[in-house]
This record gives sequence, structure tokens and C-alpha cells, in this order.
Amino acid sequence: MRSTDALGAPREYFNQNRYDKLVEKWDLPRNDLDAYIAALRKRTGSDNGVVAIKLMVRHLTWLRNQGMLTGSQGDLAELAERFGGALVIKLLRRDKLRQAISLVKARQTGRWGVKRKATGKAKFSDDQLSRAIVDIVRWEALWEREFQSSGITPALDITYEDIPPARDEWLLRIATELGLEDAEAIVANRTREDVELQRQANAETEAWYDRFARNG
Repeated sequence: MRSTDALGAPREYFNQNRYDKLVEKWDLPRNDLDAYIAALRKRTGSDNGVVAIKLMVRHLTWLRNQGMLTGSQGDLAELAERFGGALVIKLLRRDKLRQAISLVKARQTGRWGVKRKATGKAKFSDDQLSRAIVDIVRWEALWEREFQSSGITPALDITYEDIPPARDEWLLRIATELGLEDAEAIVANRTREDVELQRQANAETEAWYDRFARNG
């Protein structure tokens, strides 16, 4: 999406660590959601006004705990309302074990993207993988509950594994759902590859997959 220069720059802007850094960097009042949203529009939005947020269900809980969401309605519905409306896209991964492997390795190494330097070493752990799978299933269940309580049906359901062979098709669908003019040109004129989202699985991932499956 970043590579189109027209679909925002999706990142975890409501991750507590990122929020703290941006509030300090942009000299914003703490726990002022409207001020933060205004800054996101100005500093991360595309020239056409599109702002994109990568949102985890725990981010909504954190916003409510900080008093930035009132809890008077579904958290997602309230956040969307504060933005003046939102196109909600649900992204899931079909292969839960490989997702768990990526999660455990990131937790162990501190390397959450290809540009991040590792701060630790990855070591196979049957227990950590099992807990990660439980976490993933729990998060998906919490999202389903959040959609129900907010009365929101995602405009698009995207499966992670389906993105690489149909990336441009998904970008076109997103641009079309947003009602952007010249949606096909937006996709065709992508300016760069998004290296932060390159696939990180490797031979070690496959070895962990086989070892965990055998242990089961």
C-alpha cells in the first residue's frame, strides 16, 4: 500500500511504543486521541488524504485503558468514528503453525521486520510454539467478537498466503473500495517494492515446522 503513494502508509500507529515515540517526536499532548489522529492525517496520509493503520486487537484494549476510547460502544466502531469513517480490511494467515513460528522467532530475536537488527537468538521451543498458536487463535476470536460488538463487517477479507500471487489485484480492490479515481493507474504506477514486507521464512522455519509436527 505504501508503494502506491495513494493508499496511506500502514503501520502500527497504536502500538504503545510507537505511540510514545511519535507523541514525543511530534510534540503532542498525551492521551489526546483527536490530536494524534490529526497528526497522523498530516504526517502519514497520502496526498489524496488516505490514512492507513495496521491495527491489532490489543491496540484497542490499550486505547480504552488509556481513556482514549470511552467503551460506550464497540471499540473499533468508536475508533472508526473518530477518524470520520473507515474501510476495514481483515487480514488473516491460513497457516497458523508457520505464523506461530514467525511470532516466536520475532519474540526471541526482537527482529519484527527485515530492517530490524536481531537482539537475541532464535531457539526451537515446543512450549513457546504451542503458546503462540493459542495466542493467535485467541486474537482471531477477539476480533470476531469486536466486529460483532461494533456492528462492522470487514469490506475485504484477505488471506496472507494469497497476497504474493495477487498483490496488484488486492491493491486494485482496496483502491476501488475507497472510491479513488483512476484506481488502475494507482496500482500500475507503484513506485517501489516494500522491502519491509518481504517473506522472512527460511530453512530454519521449515525445520521448526517439521520438528513441531513430529512432536505432536
